[in-house]
Amino acid sequence: MPLGDSGWMAEQAQGLFESLNLDGGTPQWKREHLQRLRSWCSAHGKDSATVDGQLEFVAADLCDTYEGVGMALKRATTVTEARVAVAPYVNRLAATDTPTLVNTFEVGEPGGAGVRRRA
Repeated sequence: MPLGDSGWMAEQAQGLFESLNLDGGTPQWKREHLQRLRSWCSAHGKDSATVDGQLEFVAADLCDTYEGVGMALKRATTVTEARVAVAPYVNRLAATDTPTLVNTFEVGEPGGAGVRRRA
């Protein structure tokens, strides 16, 4: 299930892809998520060391296991909104305790409710 097959707009897919920081090889994810990636890829005939295999796993994960994040991603209309929507998922995957999103913006400026969020 590539990102395009998940029903996501280009902005949503771009925000997700940029947030994941995938470059091939083993992602910098926590051990339990790497095990899930490898198990899923093995069961679906995919290569867990490729970006394509990793993206297909993430797409399935957002549609099956982390449905709330997947639904929030589908509501996003910009790349920034997509990055904010997937932040909880990306931070859960990350091998470190440091959040992967570093930029912040005011949601009331230009166009929001004045709540501070990471982007």
